[in-house]
Amino acid sequence: MVLAEMTLGDASLITVTFLFTDIEGSTSLWERESAAMRVALQRHNVLLSSAIERHRGYVFKTVGDAFCVTFDDATAALAAAYEIQTRLAAETWPTRLPLRVRVALHTGPAYLSHGDYFGTTVNRVARLLAVTHGGQTLLSSTTEALARASLPAASSLHDNGMMRLRDLPHPMHVFQLVYPGLPAELIDVGVDGGNKLTTEPLAHFRPIDVYEVPTLPTVILQALKVMQNPDSDARAVERVIVNDPAISAKILRVANSAFFGFSRRVSTIAEAVRVLGFTNVQGILISVGAFDAFRTERLKLLDFWTHSIATATAARFLSGPVRCSGDEAFMAGLLHDIGKLIFAVQAEATYQQVLALRRGSPMTSLEAERTLFEFTHPEVGQVVAERWDLPARYIAAIAHHHDPTAAGDEQVFCALIGLADQAAYAARSGGGAPPAHAVERAAMLAALGLDATHWDDCLRHLDDAQATIEAFVGAIH
Repeated sequence: MVLAEMTLGDASLITVTFLFTDIEGSTSLWERESAAMRVALQRHNVLLSSAIERHRGYVFKTVGDAFCVTFDDATAALAAAYEIQTRLAAETWPTRLPLRVRVALHTGPAYLSHGDYFGTTVNRVARLLAVTHGGQTLLSSTTEALARASLPAASSLHDNGMMRLRDLPHPMHVFQLVYPGLPAELIDVGVDGGNKLTTEPLAHFRPIDVYEVPTLPTVILQALKVMQNPDSDARAVERVIVNDPAISAKILRVANSAFFGFSRRVSTIAEAVRVLGFTNVQGILISVGAFDAFRTERLKLLDFWTHSIATATAARFLSGPVRCSGDEAFMAGLLHDIGKLIFAVQAEATYQQVLALRRGSPMTSLEAERTLFEFTHPEVGQVVAERWDLPARYIAAIAHHHDPTAAGDEQVFCALIGLADQAAYAARSGGGAPPAHAVERAAMLAALGLDATHWDDCLRHLDDAQATIEAFVGAIH
């Protein structure tokens, strides 16, 4: 009976923003100043509880002096963190040194069962809190993307870069809340000097700066926003896109290419949206915009786009047996290697060395990237996808198409994109692949409930589709 009560079979999966806190050095404070600490803790609890309640947070657990809180709105969570830190900084404490509280925020899905939360999102906010100093408020890029448009007055966000956190397979892009009264030595601590964080920045050599990554054209960003509104129709999308004749022409060229094979000509943007669907048009828009925005002087990107479109084609083909949305699989396939595109543009010379390492060797792209960069295209792609506010499912596919088991509830979808990526690679190389790919492929087939027959059918499908894939590449060029 007890075991049954402890299972998560009845858990609800919900997306919230977590705010975790604790007092820095509280154990030694209790040992040295127990009487003063009793008074200080009561005041600490009052200040935190009032700030959390004012911003509609829910305290689901306290452990000693630590608070574990959820918010439905990331903006409200950041506002609560700001109020906590500023009010604590202004307080006169009975202890010899002021109380300093660590605060960490992260947004994502978690399982709610019997009043407590479980899952990878909870693990990540806990790990982030572990590297936070008293007086600091650190937040993940997921929370930052949701809250950056409505920061508390007189506050700002400082980019602390990519950090590897203990036991987590991928680094987190971390930001810090800068508020009035924050000591200067606590800003970016452990990156530019001062007290070292218990983790390290992602790389010693870091050519990637997401703030210098070319953004998608404004028209495309506006169109993507319109298509995320469930009340929008094809005409609403057309009204945005027609403001850019060059992009409009490319959309129509792609819609009329042999890849989609319509029997009659698509003559307007609205018609293209209606016959292709919102998801397909979103993928085409991002492809068209990225092709124009990301150009290099020495690297030819036609191979990159050919592989991306082949992956999208394979993902759509494999989506049927897996019971995933074909349109979503297609778009994720288009975007899965966006990190490689960022490498090629932001670190062109070094990325040429990555390509050279792979040439004529069994080394995978991940191994080559780790050799030179100490981080990989899925990690960089995840950061950029979050900056672009792409849907969570596509961010997961970008981040985890090589390791679907780390994708939480999107394991199946990420395995689908990973298998499609391998199929596109194998089709282009005549079936040859690094040994590591064979191990990955077997695991992905098993995770999807597919077998060698599905794999062979997919390779034949890609071979038959070669001409239409090239037509798609030509249309966005």
